[in-house]
Amino acid sequence: MSATLIAALAGGLAPATAASAAPAAPTATTGPKAPAAPAPDMDGVTAALNSAMVNGAPGAMARFTGPGGVLTRTAGVRDRVSGEAMDTRARFRIGSVSKTFSSVVLLQLVDEGRLELDAPVNRYLPGLLPDDRITIRHLLTHRSGLADYTEAMFAKTVPGFEAVRNRVFTYQELVDLSLAEPRTTEPGVAYKYSNANFVVVGMLIEKATGTPVAKQYERRIIKPLQLRHTSYVHPETQIKGRHVRGYLHPDEEGAPLVDSTEQTASWAQSAGAVISDPADLNTFTTALMRGRLLSPRMLDAMTTVTPTDATQTRFYGLGLRRYDLSCGTQVYGHTGTVQGFYTYAFATRDGRRALSAMANTSNRGAANTALGGSLEAAFCGKKTAPAASSAKAQRTLSSLPAEADLPERR
Repeated sequence: MSATLIAALAGGLAPATAASAAPAAPTATTGPKAPAAPAPDMDGVTAALNSAMVNGAPGAMARFTGPGGVLTRTAGVRDRVSGEAMDTRARFRIGSVSKTFSSVVLLQLVDEGRLELDAPVNRYLPGLLPDDRITIRHLLTHRSGLADYTEAMFAKTVPGFEAVRNRVFTYQELVDLSLAEPRTTEPGVAYKYSNANFVVVGMLIEKATGTPVAKQYERRIIKPLQLRHTSYVHPETQIKGRHVRGYLHPDEEGAPLVDSTEQTASWAQSAGAVISDPADLNTFTTALMRGRLLSPRMLDAMTTVTPTDATQTRFYGLGLRRYDLSCGTQVYGHTGTVQGFYTYAFATRDGRRALSAMANTSNRGAANTALGGSLEAAFCGKKTAPAASSAKAQRTLSSLPAEADLPERR
C-alpha cells in the first residue's frame, strides 16, 4: 500500500483531490423555468470514494458533469506497486456498462429495419435457443430465462477467474454454458439478470451486420462521439496507455489481492468487455439521453422500465438501469463489474447532468455499495433536512446492497 494511501487512512481519510473545468455555456430554455437542480455535494462524493476504500478498494474516482462544468474527485491509488495516485484520465474495464453500448447498437439496427424487437431470436439465429418464445426484447430486459453461466464459472472467485483469464471463447461456447444450466423463468415472466442475454445480443449484431461487434461499436458510437479513450480490444489482454490496475478480492478472508488487470475478458465479450475512462462515459451517457444515438422511438423504448426488486427504487429498461434517488431525481445508465473494477455510469433523463465513478476492486460487495453512494451525493446534493419517514425515503440507494452484475462471494 502506498505511503499516500496509508497517510490518508491514518488521518481519518483526508479529502480526495479535486479538479474543475470551465463552466459550460448556459442553455436557452422556453416555457416555464424548471426548478434548479441541486448543486452536487462533492464532499459527499468524496465520502463515498473514501468509504469504498475503507471497504477494500485500493482507490476510487468520480467525474461529474453539469451546467456548472466538470468536477472530479479521486482517492487512493491506481497502482498498488508503483503507488501512482488515482487519476480520472486513466482507462479501466467498465464491465456491464458495456451492455448499454450493445443495446444502442442493436436498437439502431431495429430502427434500420434489420431486426425486430418482438421477433423470436431464433428467426435470426435458427436453432440457437431451445424456446421460440424468447424474443430480442426479452434479452435486452433480462426476461429470457437464460441462465447466467458466470454463476458456475466463478463459483470460486479467484480459481474461476484464473481458469478463464487468458482463454478465448466463442459466443456459441458461452451460450452452451448457459443452456447446460436450468432455465430461470419462462420467457417474459420475470426479471433475472444474466450475462448470457447480452452474449446473444452480440451474436445478433454480428449476424445482422456481417461484421464484428468491435466494428459496430466503433462506427456507431465511438467515432461519432469521439470517445478517444474507449475501445473493445477482445481478445487482447492489455489496457493500453494510462490505466487503472484492478484488484480482485479472493473468497478467503485475509488472502492477498489478485491483480486482475490483464485478461481477455472473453467470458464477457458483448456483455462486458469495453474499456473506457470517466470523461468518455460522461459523454456517452449524456449523448444517449439527449437523443444523439437513438431515434425518439427507440430511446423511449429503451427508457421504459420495470422493477428489478421490491424497493421501487431500481428498474431496468432495454440494456439500461434506472435508479430513483431520494430527492426524486431519476438517473439512467448502468453498473459494471468485471474482475478488479466496479463502475457506475449514469445521467439524468435530459442529459444535463452525469456521473461516472469507479473503484478498482471487486468481489467486495460493501465497496460496490459504498461507491453507489456517489449517485445520491452528486445528483441530490447536500441533505438539508432529515429524510422523510416514508418507507421509500428510507430505502435510498446508499442503504441498499449494490446490484450484482457478477456473482459476489464476499
